[in-house]
Amino acid sequence: MAKARRAHVAVLIAMTAIGAGAIAQPADPFAPLAPPPGQGGGSGEPTPAGSSAIESTDVPDDRPSPPRFAVAPFENRSNVRAFDWMTAGAPFEIAEKTEGVLGLESSGGPLYVGSAPVLEDVAAVAGFAKLHEATWVITGWVERPNWELRLGIAVWKVDNGGARRMHEAVRQGALPTYHALLGGALTEAWTAVGMKLDETQQIKLARTLATDLYAVNLMGRGLGHLVAANGITTTEPAAITARTNQLKLAQHDLERATFIDPKCYEAQRLVGELYLAQLAAGGEPKLAGKAAGKFAYANDLAPDDVQSLRAAARAAIQGGRAEVALPLVEALVTARPWDLEARFQYGAALWQTGAAERAEHQLAQVTARQPDNLPARRVLALIHAARNETDKLVRELEAIAVRAPTDLDVKADLASAYGALGQWDKATQQLEAIAAARTPDLALLVRIGDNYRRNNKLDDALAWYGRAAKLSPDSSMPGFLAAQALYDAGKLDDAAHAYTLLQKFGADRATAEHALGVIAYRRGVTGQAAWNLRKATQDNPRELRTWRALVAAELMRKDAVTARADLDRALVYWPTDAHLRYLSGIAAALAGDQKLAHQELTAALVGAQAVSSARLALSALDAGGGVVLDYQPELIRPWGDAEAVQAMLDRFTSLQTAMGTLRLAYQTQFLTALGALGHGPYAPGKNANVRVCPVSVVAPAWQLAQRALRAYERQGVDLEATYEYLQRHADVGVAGALLPNARTNLSNAKKAFRTSLADVSELRAEWARGLAPELRVAGCNDKLLAAAIANPDAYRTVTPDAPREPPASLPPRPKARATFYVDNALCPDAVDVWVDGAQVGEVSPGRRSALVADAGQHTMCLLTPGSAQCGDRSTNRQVYLHDGWSVTMHCPR
Repeated sequence: MAKARRAHVAVLIAMTAIGAGAIAQPADPFAPLAPPPGQGGGSGEPTPAGSSAIESTDVPDDRPSPPRFAVAPFENRSNVRAFDWMTAGAPFEIAEKTEGVLGLESSGGPLYVGSAPVLEDVAAVAGFAKLHEATWVITGWVERPNWELRLGIAVWKVDNGGARRMHEAVRQGALPTYHALLGGALTEAWTAVGMKLDETQQIKLARTLATDLYAVNLMGRGLGHLVAANGITTTEPAAITARTNQLKLAQHDLERATFIDPKCYEAQRLVGELYLAQLAAGGEPKLAGKAAGKFAYANDLAPDDVQSLRAAARAAIQGGRAEVALPLVEALVTARPWDLEARFQYGAALWQTGAAERAEHQLAQVTARQPDNLPARRVLALIHAARNETDKLVRELEAIAVRAPTDLDVKADLASAYGALGQWDKATQQLEAIAAARTPDLALLVRIGDNYRRNNKLDDALAWYGRAAKLSPDSSMPGFLAAQALYDAGKLDDAAHAYTLLQKFGADRATAEHALGVIAYRRGVTGQAAWNLRKATQDNPRELRTWRALVAAELMRKDAVTARADLDRALVYWPTDAHLRYLSGIAAALAGDQKLAHQELTAALVGAQAVSSARLALSALDAGGGVVLDYQPELIRPWGDAEAVQAMLDRFTSLQTAMGTLRLAYQTQFLTALGALGHGPYAPGKNANVRVCPVSVVAPAWQLAQRALRAYERQGVDLEATYEYLQRHADVGVAGALLPNARTNLSNAKKAFRTSLADVSELRAEWARGLAPELRVAGCNDKLLAAAIANPDAYRTVTPDAPREPPASLPPRPKARATFYVDNALCPDAVDVWVDGAQVGEVSPGRRSALVADAGQHTMCLLTPGSAQCGDRSTNRQVYLHDGWSVTMHCPR
C-alpha cells in the first residue's frame, strides 16, 4: 500500500474532453488505450498540471482521459554518429517527463518511440497523429554548431484531420548540459501552447536521468537498437538475422548503461523490455523472470513512475501472482483512473484474491465504457456464477454471445445458466446450435437429451439418448439415462427391458440388477425382486440402498427369518442407519418379538435420517395391532444430469465436513488415552512412566476413539462412492453442463479426495504405531478394556487421598532493633560497649555516639582501658534498650 499511496498522490492532470476517437484493442494488455468517444483524444488546450490531484486514498472511479500525445523520433542534422543516440533517447526522455510531470496520456507503448522517421510537414504529422490517435505531436531535431549541442522541440496540435505547429523551442549549449537544454526547451514549448508550469515542474523537466551522461548516451543507443529490432516484423531469414543482431547491440548498450548507473530506473526498465523482446524472438524461458526482476527493481527505484509501475504489474499478472499484482494495479488505476485496461486487470486481481464485490464494481465500469470488452465480461460472469446470481450471469453471457456469436463455450455456459433457471427451451436451442456447428460428442448429445427430459418431452429425450448410445456404444451412460427416464415416467415394462440390456456392462451390472429388483418390487413380484436384489448384493456388497431393498423384498414375502439374516449382515456395517432399524423393527414384529420391534422402531426415529413410517408402526405396535411395511426402495442412478452432479458435489462437501468432525473427535479421545499412559500433550507430567493400566480412564477414550475411527471409515466409503460418481461424469465431459463455480469445485474434488485417503491412512498408522504399543507396555489389552467398558464399576481405579502436607513453619520473626546513645564527652579514654557479652561498639573520648542493638531487656557492660572484665563485680547493669535510650559516662578527674 505504500507504493499505492505514493503513486496515488502523484501529480495528475484533468484535461478537457474534446473530439472523438475510436477504441482500439492493443496487443499488449498494458499498452495505453485510445480515449473513448467524446472523452478525450480530440483537440483542445491542455490544462495546468496538478489541477486534479487525487486527495482520497480510495481508488477513483472512471473518468475522461486527458489528451494523448505522441513523440516522433528526432532528426539528427549534425551528420555525426555521436548524436545518433538522441534519435530515440531524446523522444523517450520527453515522453517520460511529459507523462510523469505534466500528466498527459502517452502513446507508443512502454518504449514511447518507434523506429519509423516522421517528416516535419503537416501531412506526415497528421498521419502520425492519426496512427497513434493523439491530440498533440512532438517532433525535434539536433545539430552540432561549433562543437556544441543545439536542439529544437516543436509541439503540433492535431485537429479535424490536420496538424498545426504551435511552437518550436530551440536551445544551444555544451553537451554536458543536455538535460538542462532539453528541459528548458520542453518547458518553453508547453508553456507557449497554454500549459502553466510551476517552478517544481520545470525542475523535474530538467532532471538528469543518470549521474553520468555517458549512461544516458548508452541508454539512447540501446533504445534505438531495440526499437529497430521491434520494427522488423517479417519472418524472412535475413530479417530474423537483422533482428537478432539489433537485439544483441541493444543488450550490449543497455546493460552497460545499468552497470554505469544502477539507479537509473529508466535504463533498468528498458533492460526488462529488452529481455521480453528476446523472449518473443525465441529466447530462453528464464528471460521472463529476469525481466520481471528488472521491472520490480525499476518500480522500487521510482514508485511514482507510471511506466515502471505498469511494467511491474504486467510481469506479476503474466506470472500468475495476483497477490503481488493487486497493489501495483491499484496504484496504477489510482494514478490513471481513465486507463480501462489497468482497471480490468485490477478487477481481475480483486476477483482472484477473493474481493468479488469490489471486482464487480471495477469491471462494471470497464464494460460501461467498453461494451465489447469480452475479457471483462467473462470475469463478471465468473463473479455472478460464484455468487449464485444466475439472472445476472445469464445477462452477462447473453451480452458475450451477441459479441462472440461463434464462441461455442459461451453457448455451453449460457445453456447451463438457462437450465439453472429452468428455461429448458432456450438451453436446448443453445446446445443444438453447438451440435450443428461442430461434431457432437457424448456429453453434448446427453445434455440435449437431458434438457428434453426436463422439458417433459420423453420421446425427444430418448431419441437423443439413442444417438449418444450409437456414438459411444462402450458407454453405459446413455442407456442408464434412458432407462431412468422411462422409470420416472412410470413405463416400468420398457424400463425393465432397458435395464435387462444394461446388464452387459460389467461395471454397472449390480446397478442394473438393483433396478430390476426395484421394478419387480413395484410390480408386486416380490420373489423376483428378492432374487435380483440378492444378486446385486453379491456383485456390490458395499451398497447400502441394495441391502435396504433386499430386506424390504424379503419382508414383503413375509420371510422374517431371511430378512433377519440379511439385517444381521447389514447392521454390522451400518449400525446407525435409520431405514435398516425400521426394517429390523418390522421384521421383529413379524417374528413376534414385540420388545425388539419396539426397540428398533424407536431407534429408527432418532437422528437426522428418522423414518416417518416408524412412528405409525410404533403407534400400531403400542395399540396391540399389526404393523404394515411402508417402504419404497430407492433406485440407484449411476449417471445423472447437471443437477444430479451438483447434488453429488454438495454431498461430497458435506461428507468432508462430517469427516472433519469425526477426525477431531478421534484425535481428542486418542490423545486422552495416550495422556493417561503418560505421553502426548495431555499427559499430566513429562516422561511419566506408567506401568499399571489406568483402565478407568483409558477404556472410555479407547472405545470412543475406535467408534470415531470406524465411523470415519464408513464416511470414507461414502466419500469414495461420491467421488467415483463425480469422476466418471468428469471423464465423459459432463462437467461442461455445470456453472463455472461448480466446475471449479468438481476439479478440486480430486485433490480433496486424495487428502482424505491420506488422512485415513494416517489415522490407522497413528493407532497402530502410536497407541497400541503403549497400551501393551501398560498391560491395557483389548479384553481388559472391553471388560471395563461392559462393567465400569468393577474396574474403577480408586485413588487414595494424599496425606496432607504439614504447614510450612514460618521463619522466626526478626527482633526489633533499638538505637541508643553513649555520651563519652567528659572522659579522656575510649569506652567499649558490651551487650549480653558481645561487643557492639566503641565510643571515642570526647564523643557522643549512637549504637544499635536488639531492643528489650539486656545486660550492658561499659569498660574503659585498664578496668576489669565484663562479669566482674560492679561491671554489669540491667537495662531496657529502646530507641533514644542514652547513658553518660562519668570519669574520675
